[in-house]
Amino acid sequence: MLSDKTRIDLGKFRDRINRAAASEFRTASYFQGKGQPAEQIALAVSEGLLDLLEEGPSRDPNTVRLYCDWLYNLIRKESKKIDTTMDFLDRYEALVTRHLTNVEDADVDVFFEMCREYVRRKHGQISG
Repeated sequence: MLSDKTRIDLGKFRDRINRAAASEFRTASYFQGKGQPAEQIALAVSEGLLDLLEEGPSRDPNTVRLYCDWLYNLIRKESKKIDTTMDFLDRYEALVTRHLTNVEDADVDVFFEMCREYVRRKHGQISG
């Protein structure tokens, strides 16, 4: 679970993070072709991730697995899903941590590393 200070700061910067994510990912091909504008899907993904970080058990493996499965299934590029998913996680983490102190940044890094590890394992199961 994130520290209280990290959760407070994420809440304080929530709108800014969501706007930046919608802007950054609206032209990316991650979510295009899913029947909605990519910007709306990116906003939903951002909202869900911030909800998980702020309110949910962001270090619970089952919660991280459910979020990553949802994200992985939203990614459009079937042949490059792992690369695309990892790129999204890296870029989104940079948007979130831009507003945090180094201590809070480390707090959030744990969640994103859990996500990356799960995506690697999922890819290994699918391809292996």
